[in-house]
Amino acid sequence: MKRQIAKGLAMLMVTLALAAASAAVADGQSRGRLTAHVPFDFVVGDQTLRSGEYRVGAIDSSGDSIALRNSAGDSVVRLSAARERKDRVKTAKLVFHRYGSTYFLSQIWMAGEATGRELNKSNGERAIQRELKNIASNRVVYEVVEVVAIAR
Repeated sequence: MKRQIAKGLAMLMVTLALAAASAAVADGQSRGRLTAHVPFDFVVGDQTLRSGEYRVGAIDSSGDSIALRNSAGDSVVRLSAARERKDRVKTAKLVFHRYGSTYFLSQIWMAGEATGRELNKSNGERAIQRELKNIASNRVVYEVVEVVAIAR
């Protein structure tokens, strides 16, 4: 009798664990992911990534952690903050700040969403901004470059 109860409880626990795992996988698949071809080398945090096709997406349920990965195996994970979209065109895109020939990933926008993700400025980008402020009379001089992405 005790053995049958123990077996029943074990089966119930396995069933619940499988249901929870299936829900987590389904939730992870429904999260927005995108693919973008970045035609230039760029910096994310303290890591320089080569030009190429990148898969981008959230790796946690809140969307705070963003992962970028290319087919060559280059990858990086960064924390991000929510940001409201100001433009009416809700396309998927990656937004970069360009200082000379150096590009820094700044924002990630999913297609059709009013809220995107903004990455914190890296130490390297802040250092370039400080240098340029001294040269350009207290104006931060950078160009915004947008790369259109495909939602996957």
